[in-house]
Amino acid sequence: MTKKEKKVNPLWGGRFDSGMNDLAQSFSASIDIDKRLFEADIKGSIAYAEVLKDAKLINASELSKIKKGLSKILKEIQEDKFHWDPALEDVHMNIESRLVKIAGAAAKKIHTGRSRNDQVATDLRIFLRDKIADLLNLLTLLQKSIVRKAEENSETIMPGFTHLQIAQPVTFGHHLMAWYEMLSRDYSRLQDASERMSVLPLGSAALSGTRFHINRELLKKKLGFKEISRNSMDAVSDRDFVLELASALSIVGIHLSRISEEIVIWSSSQFNYVELSHEVCTGSSIMPQKKNPDMAELIRGGSSKTIANLMGLLALMKNLPLTYNRDLQDDKEYIFSSIDFSEDSLALLTVLINGMEPNKTKMKQDCFQGQITATDLADYLVEKNMPFRQAHEVVGKIVALAESKDLQIFELELSELRKFSKLIQEDVKDYLDPQKTILSRKQTGGTAPSQVKKEIKKAKLTLERRK
Repeated sequence: MTKKEKKVNPLWGGRFDSGMNDLAQSFSASIDIDKRLFEADIKGSIAYAEVLKDAKLINASELSKIKKGLSKILKEIQEDKFHWDPALEDVHMNIESRLVKIAGAAAKKIHTGRSRNDQVATDLRIFLRDKIADLLNLLTLLQKSIVRKAEENSETIMPGFTHLQIAQPVTFGHHLMAWYEMLSRDYSRLQDASERMSVLPLGSAALSGTRFHINRELLKKKLGFKEISRNSMDAVSDRDFVLELASALSIVGIHLSRISEEIVIWSSSQFNYVELSHEVCTGSSIMPQKKNPDMAELIRGGSSKTIANLMGLLALMKNLPLTYNRDLQDDKEYIFSSIDFSEDSLALLTVLINGMEPNKTKMKQDCFQGQITATDLADYLVEKNMPFRQAHEVVGKIVALAESKDLQIFELELSELRKFSKLIQEDVKDYLDPQKTILSRKQTGGTAPSQVKKEIKKAKLTLERRK
């Protein structure tokens, strides 16, 4: 019985006299991951074919057959009628092989002057650029949700925390707008990443460019890039744009995790600051009373993937010599994972915040504990011309007295306060009332309702301009 000979991959032809070992073929195939690039690959191939015609490397009839074939393949994939063959390794070879069957000899010319090296570098930029646009839209929707909730609560008083201990009174709207600011930086980083990503590698071929007169400026316009690469060796091996996006998404993940952590804390029975919608919570299989903030917890936990993916990409790239190395095949799994998590988490957090209702009574109640206006009392003494460090010491002693009596400083008698400083007069009461002290913090960035409303107005204008 003779051993069946392995079939040689037709796309690299005559150099090999036998096909790949089964394990080697399975190990090297990337089709399960990179088939997501099919639209970008077909878009790039159509533009490239048009430029081949412009360079007189194919004729009008051949161009027509190629474009019709690629359009048919696109429809087949979209309708889930396309057969993905792992033996053909990746999305590019699967599409080209199918194109040969549809368009015949014309299809065999589409790879003229093009390598899979510059092809995948182009496809990935097109795909990621589109994904960034989707992420920017999701960020905008989340920010709109936050701003709406902040506007509803611009005067809702709550404790602000440092070290997770009550520190000073703020408004709930002000706290929510802090989330808005975090996400605004994420939006800007993603915009920057997209801008730097808009450099066309196609035309670099395998690593040294091509002898054919490929009009790269025309390619740039057809594919919507802003620049063309200036060095073919760098173009095919550069993955800075993937690293930069992964970095930006890891910061998005950290921000979503921090927001989710606060939601988890606030929705706990100990805090009871917010009530979450049933649609983002789950129950317990054994404890009938439980209402768990699982979606917030999963966002918090899942954000670790964006950090791990960034570390994986950095480790993947750090020792690679120029130019293309097969290691680069693995970049897509990392970045696709970060994109998928970010898209789902941004959408889910929007739902979570839309349905989140503050417990205004409990928030206000907690503003009358923790000696929350101690800093305001120190500020009062400073306004009476006492040096701040001295004021800090005086108020520290007042706090110690109040706590020895199990009281808050606003519950002490005026006569008791005056024992520590004769500067303290009847007007000190306004500095000890949390509801009144927040009104004074109206400088830019402050928590006063008037200032929060100004920031909300600016935010709404910013979000409207993004349309």
